[in-house]
Amino acid sequence: MSSIQQRLSTASDTRLAVVINAAVNLNVQLCELNRLRDQFRKAQLSARKSLQPKLPSARSERTPPVK
Repeated sequence: MSSIQQRLSTASDTRLAVVINAAVNLNVQLCELNRLRDQFRKAQLSARKSLQPKLPSARSERTPPVK
């Protein structure tokens, strides 16, 4: 292999390594984004539940039986 071919091969290998590293980093960031999105969704649901007025239970609404 000539020195030009070796330099091109080395440059291509370096570029490929950079692209693969960028792809791995993007995958890690997407996983983190999905985890945070899920955590945020759960927090929203919890906040909504805590803000809802408490409904009286079915027992407290029943009238006592007439004797």
